[in-house]
Amino acid sequence: MSKFDDPPFPRGGTMGVTVTADQAHWEGREFWFENKDYSTTSPVDRAAGGAGTLVKVRIVRNSSGIALLPKRLARFKLANYGMQVDGYTTTTAEEGYPIDEFLPAAGVADKDLFYIVVEGPATCLTDLAASSANVFSAGSVLVALTAATSQCTTAGRVSINDLTGATQLLALQVQNRVGAAMSAKTTANTNADALVHVKKSW
Repeated sequence: MSKFDDPPFPRGGTMGVTVTADQAHWEGREFWFENKDYSTTSPVDRAAGGAGTLVKVRIVRNSSGIALLPKRLARFKLANYGMQVDGYTTTTAEEGYPIDEFLPAAGVADKDLFYIVVEGPATCLTDLAASSANVFSAGSVLVALTAATSQCTTAGRVSINDLTGATQLLALQVQNRVGAAMSAKTTANTNADALVHVKKSW
């Protein structure tokens, strides 16, 4: 298998497997897609983020036990780091990656393989609460928002980073950035789409 192989399924799609080890050789593989709107059968350039921009995605397996929904931040399963995810992000500035925004509303089923965005424009979801502390503008650095559990509705969302914390908290805010906001959020923009340029170091 060459590193230059074509992606095994399109953006918005999944591998369609239902067994934990099925197609495991695809786990962790990365591919570049054009920055297009893949919600239709004939993808068109997406102006947001630049029509010529590329988006790097990684194939991971859903090992959470539930269906994972598009636009939320997924966290790596520690036992299969970089290959599988076991739910949404739950702690402030936890490492997380946007789940393919073009998945159907029902998301990706448990055990199936799908894409997360590791670099380039991706749509994420904002806080459910109308908090003035989570207002941001284009260019703001964003991190994962805290939540009660990895499967609740408040999990896997983005928040503006906070550099006023103690040393350990500050390190997480810097190291685990999701990326930079490409659109603004006001207090009223709850549970709304936020375009983010994902940029992380490996």
